[in-house]
Amino acid sequence: MSQLPPDITPPGYAIPATRDLDKLYREHQPWLLNWLRAKLSCPFDAGDMSQDTFLRLLSVDLASLREPRAYLLVIANRLMINRYRRKKVEADVLQQVAYLLDTSNDKGPAEIIAARDLLHRVLLMLTEELPKKPRQAFLMARVGGMAYRQIAKRLDVSESSVKQYIAKALMHCHKSLYNEFAEAD
Repeated sequence: MSQLPPDITPPGYAIPATRDLDKLYREHQPWLLNWLRAKLSCPFDAGDMSQDTFLRLLSVDLASLREPRAYLLVIANRLMINRYRRKKVEADVLQQVAYLLDTSNDKGPAEIIAARDLLHRVLLMLTEELPKKPRQAFLMARVGGMAYRQIAKRLDVSESSVKQYIAKALMHCHKSLYNEFAEAD
């Protein structure tokens, strides 16, 4: 593993911590990967979750870890819970969208409001990883129905920036949804 000179080491990441993380990774990653494979029954998801678990350690003082496997399990379990919640919400949304598209059913106002609320929550979930302004622009346009000019004024940016923000958000949502559907196949 190559070392970065001290002057270009990213802030907050010390070289000794990187060595500790490398050692921890070599010692515990195969075990964690096997554990995740048993829990997730998909080797690709297990590999991704294993990497995500170790990425979370970048901001942790590794020297203070007394039981690294226990800590890794806590992180991995939390990631699995988040994954389960996200998949459940996505399944609920797909069910609601299918229900809304089914023209043979007469939907009452309460059902339509509930479906719209669910779709709004999913949009928030999909956009939570975006930077603040692209997220705000997307939600103002798609949920709030605001014109680009209004959004630009509210965010104190140009209309061109608003278009770029919304394009970025749409690409992010498409990528997120496409990846989830690809995993389900």
